[in-house]
Amino acid sequence: MRRIRGLDERHGHGGVLALRALGAAVLALGLVIPWGPTAEADPPTDPPSAAEAQAARDAVAAGTLDVRQAEAALGTLRAELEAAQVRVQVAAADYAEAQQAAERAEQEVAAARAAARKAHRGEVAARSGLAEVYRASARDADLGSLDIAFEADSVPDMVGRSAVERAVQRKLGGAMAAYQQARAASESADARWSAAKKQRDAAAKQARTAFDAAQAAAADLAARTRAAEVERQALVARLAELRQTSVEIENEREAARAAAAVAAREAAAKAELERRQEARAEAAAVATVRTERPGRGSADGGGAGPEAEPAPAPAPRPAPAGPPTEGVTQGSGGLGIGAVAWARARLGAPYLLGAAGPSAYDCSGLTMMSWASQGVNITRTSRSQYLAVGKVGYGSLRPGDLVFYGSDPSDPASIYHVAMYTGGGMMIEATLPGQPLSENPLRLANAMPYAGRP
Repeated sequence: MRRIRGLDERHGHGGVLALRALGAAVLALGLVIPWGPTAEADPPTDPPSAAEAQAARDAVAAGTLDVRQAEAALGTLRAELEAAQVRVQVAAADYAEAQQAAERAEQEVAAARAAARKAHRGEVAARSGLAEVYRASARDADLGSLDIAFEADSVPDMVGRSAVERAVQRKLGGAMAAYQQARAASESADARWSAAKKQRDAAAKQARTAFDAAQAAAADLAARTRAAEVERQALVARLAELRQTSVEIENEREAARAAAAVAAREAAAKAELERRQEARAEAAAVATVRTERPGRGSADGGGAGPEAEPAPAPAPRPAPAGPPTEGVTQGSGGLGIGAVAWARARLGAPYLLGAAGPSAYDCSGLTMMSWASQGVNITRTSRSQYLAVGKVGYGSLRPGDLVFYGSDPSDPASIYHVAMYTGGGMMIEATLPGQPLSENPLRLANAMPYAGRP
């Protein structure tokens, strides 16, 4: 760390007091050693008193305390802001799913209305057929059995007329049934799916309202955080003046503390991921050994006595279990590199809730379109993407793999964000409103147990 020449912070004196002491010493030497033509010297200044030195030390201590308190308050605000931003991402994921459900309902409504129009045409046709049958029946309305017999020219003629009457009755019944079925379809189809669309539209509206509320809360916290940062900077400047250091050095100290906190959190997240993976491997190993170990006792059911054969050697421990098998990997490493290149060409594009291009994106819209550019189709939302793609461990990441984040690592329904790994410990993501698409260091805090490979 840089130091201001001639000053050592270990003394704890204010710079002004130190310079006064130094000036007094130089003046004293000037009275003893000749420096050229003799001139009358100014009277020496008094050295700082013990009280003045203590006051300077107290001022530095007070300034240090103020800065520490400001930094603690700022750290609390930053933590609250981070949690609020996660809530914004959760609300965005909820909205994406509600929006997708509403779009499906819209498609179902369109299909239902097409079916209703078809049913209506069938109803019109049935009405027409029914009218024709009634007209045919009306022509023979006065022809009872005796009339048919009297008017018939012969027995075959009478039989023929009876057959026609029966045919007319059958046609009348069929037309009536067709009419009733068509009318029922016409009345129910559109109403049923319109109700479904109304319900899903309401869910999407509610999700959007929740997103807006979360975004407003996050914006308020962001403003408070900026104000606290301004206050901290003022206190840091005052402390730097008291210490005779620079604001830059004090800011470097704060940045180092913040970086250490992030590194500690990431190390803890990595250790937790490794612990969970080892636990899953051990559980799989125990299950395999129990399955392969033969039952005890003799073949006839008696207990094993002293003469029983020794138990077989335990089965060798199987290799650690790999990632789960659900999900499908369709793309290759080359396609992953192509997806990354496509996403990098969009760096700086704005975040927009529910957007999948061409000029703005949300997190899952970006990952979906990046892979779609390579001919690989994945689902629309971050939660469904996690279920759809193949799973890989974080030690096997390659460019194009997807990194998912959730509030509960064991529950895919808790996923709220997805990013794309670009290689070299970096990833591209669309995070929040007001934050453009960017490439950032890979984060493991809140990451799901496995990454995804489309």
